Amino acid sequence: MNMPDHPAPRLPLRQPALLTLGLLLLLALALPADASMRCGSRLVSTGDREYDVRSACGEPDHISHVWTSYIPSRGWIAEEEVWYYNRGPNQLMRVLRFRQGRLRDISTGGYGFHPDSSGSCRPRDLQQDMTELELLARCGEPASVTVRRRGSSGHPRNPWHGGPDRVVEEWIYDFGPQHFYRVVTLHRGEVEAVERGERHGN
Repeated sequence: MNMPDHPAPRLPLRQPALLTLGLLLLLALALPADASMRCGSRLVSTGDREYDVRSACGEPDHISHVWTSYIPSRGWIAEEEVWYYNRGPNQLMRVLRFRQGRLRDISTGGYGFHPDSSGSCRPRDLQQDMTELELLARCGEPASVTVRRRGSSGHPRNPWHGGPDRVVEEWIYDFGPQHFYRVVTLHRGEVEAVERGERHGN
């Protein structure tokens, strides 16, 4: 039997323990970072019912919907609800996504804000990646809301199912006759794009 020219060195006894610890740390990093959220003394986790989350954490500060289907007799049908919890300016907002009444995902948004502090709303304040809650807090309700299928301005043929990745909301903010209005496209509760519209004179 041919022996290798350079046999592998024997590891010190402490190195296998360090390797095991490193593997455990990598495994922990691979796990979902936000599988649970603490509300006071209670913990909510993915898989919980809407009722359980509401009982533990209270009413969310805002709920948005992810639309998927259009049916003539019922209108747009939502596949997913997105709940926002605003914990003030010193903490990150929590974003919870529900499907079929069960908590499917927990993530963090930007820093929160005081509910009674209304920010300015100028065209340049409309930014990509804002959450729907941040947009409403800064600029209030839009002048117009349209739910549409991507690439189409009209309603799809009926009945129709397009999936959450193909349906968006368009919010219009009108800043008066001296400015072009802005068309804000929202997808899954976040601002995806901000475009300049027309300018309506007196």
